Amino acid sequence: MYNTIPQQKLVEVNRELGNPAITQQQATCRTIYDSIVNTATTHLEFFTDLSSKTIFQTNLQTNKLDSQESMIINEIVIAQEQDANGTVVSLDGQAIINVFVGNNRVIKDLPFGACASTDGLSYHPVISNNGQKTVAIPMLTSITIPPQVSIKVVIDFAANLPAEGATKVMLKGYGTLFNPGRSL
Repeated sequence: MYNTIPQQKLVEVNRELGNPAITQQQATCRTIYDSIVNTATTHLEFFTDLSSKTIFQTNLQTNKLDSQESMIINEIVIAQEQDANGTVVSLDGQAIINVFVGNNRVIKDLPFGACASTDGLSYHPVISNNGQKTVAIPMLTSITIPPQVSIKVVIDFAANLPAEGATKVMLKGYGTLFNPGRSL
C-alpha cells in the first residue's frame, strides 16, 4: 500500500469517470465559494441557488464544475461577513457541517462551532478561529469533486442566526481547468 497524493487521486478519479485527458489539463490552486445573507434560521444550504448571485457572492454559475474541471478539497472555510452596522455573527456556537458531492454525503455531521471560542482559541488542533469571524477546517483526507457532479454544503446551527450580515463557505484545494493548448 502506498500514500496517494491529492493530484494522483484527482487523476485516478477522472480516469475512472472516462476523462483520461485530465493529465493535459491546466493544474491550479482552486477556491469555490458561496454566500448566503443571514436570516433568523438554523439551517443554511450553500451552492444550491446561484442564479441571482453576483461574483462577490459566488464564483459558480451552477452547483457543478464544468465538464473538463475537477477539484480536490483540502480545506473548508466558514466566514462571517459584517452587516452595514459592523455586526459580525459569532461562530462559537454549536454547529455541524455536512458536505454532499452528488448523492453522497462525504462529510457527515462534523462539529465546528464547539471547537471555537470567544477568545479566538481552538479546542481542536485542526480548526482555527480568527476573532469569531472565520473557521478553517483542513481536510485530513482529500475529497474529490469530479466534473459535472453537484456540490452542496449544509450547516445546521443549534440556535437561530441573527438576521444580519452574511455567511460564506469556501472550498479550497487543488483543481484542473480546461486548457485547449491553443487559441480558440
